[in-house]
Amino acid sequence: MKGRRDKLTWTHDKREVVTLSNMSKRNFILELPTGRCRLDAGRRMQTMASLLEQPAIRKLVDQGDLTVER
Repeated sequence: MKGRRDKLTWTHDKREVVTLSNMSKRNFILELPTGRCRLDAGRRMQTMASLLEQPAIRKLVDQGDLTVER
């Protein structure tokens, strides 16, 4: 229908959203529960904080390749 707005079917807590920044000079293919995601060197992506529980993501954060902003 014209002029009708879609209703929100879900909302998220903004505290659960983080920004991952690729601080390295390498491009990464991240294996996420929802599928693969490419994060190029110097780029950022917003995602849910629960992603930080993934071992591969945690390793990149611990190495300093990715930084997390809340």
